[in-house]
Amino acid sequence: MTTTSTVSTFHATLLNFSWRHLAVFLGIAAVTMPSGVAAQAYPDKPIKIISPFSAGSAPDALGRLVAQRLSERVGQSITIENRPGAGTTIATKAAASATADGYTLLQVNAALAFSTIVYPNAGYDPLKSFAPVATFAGWSHLLLVSSSVPASSLAELVAYAKANPNQVNIGFPLGQPPQVLAEKLKQESGASFTSVPYRQISQLMADVLAGRVQAFFGAGAAVMPLIQQGRLKAIAYTGASRYAALPQVPTVAEGGLPQLALNPSDWTGLVTPSGTPTDAIDRLNAAINASLASPDVRASIEALGGEARPMQPQEFATFLASETRKWGPLVKQAGLTPD
Repeated sequence: MTTTSTVSTFHATLLNFSWRHLAVFLGIAAVTMPSGVAAQAYPDKPIKIISPFSAGSAPDALGRLVAQRLSERVGQSITIENRPGAGTTIATKAAASATADGYTLLQVNAALAFSTIVYPNAGYDPLKSFAPVATFAGWSHLLLVSSSVPASSLAELVAYAKANPNQVNIGFPLGQPPQVLAEKLKQESGASFTSVPYRQISQLMADVLAGRVQAFFGAGAAVMPLIQQGRLKAIAYTGASRYAALPQVPTVAEGGLPQLALNPSDWTGLVTPSGTPTDAIDRLNAAINASLASPDVRASIEALGGEARPMQPQEFATFLASETRKWGPLVKQAGLTPD
């Protein structure tokens, strides 16, 4: 009896000892497991991309193109949540406060580099609040005028605006690169254009086609049908060289205003909240860059007026820092304000 009791006690003690040590071992294993093993599970649920662009706009179309290919490569569905407004700051602030787990991404463009100058209470820092993931494309802008404007070149437009002070309206979406370009055009040319800000690109286009706005800077692909229909005239291009789709259109430098030459004058890519695991960022970057290497994706980007610009995360971080240095002085000089 005593022997049986002692054996039972021994077995119970051994059993408890074994489970305690197994639990300790498994705990240590979980802590010391190589990060690559845990990262193999990413992504294991749908990913959301917050977009500050209106549905149907050129940046939105680029984002959807890349999101579709990214979804195919990582094996998870990707939803795009369009939250335009306030010069991209509404969407950007929402993304900055999201969980840093790789499942919430933010599509960005050049406005990220200067939005906090225009909106000082935006609630995020473009360099500290986000971790760069990947870039998609870069592009420059066409300077466009209504077909009713008696100008077929940059010099003729400036001369017409000077001869008709405050009669030529130049429109732009608030807090976006075209606003900087428009204000720079006014400053560098000395012409009295009237600035007309818009919260939605669709509203701007409606007023252009109705004749209430005479000039604006726009992405080539979005306006090409209107150019082909003769409803708009492209008179200059902000790139370093002429736009391949419209080789007859001179650059702004050729037109006499090299200060407007910004190459690229816009771009788009993805960032994620700061603190997101590096393995998740690397997984996304590799999938996006592989997609951008595809000839059909490159052709689609070119059809949208852009040029594929793949980067590694650190390259993107360096590029974004250089963009803040480039755009900051331009935005301050242009005197951009939220309204």
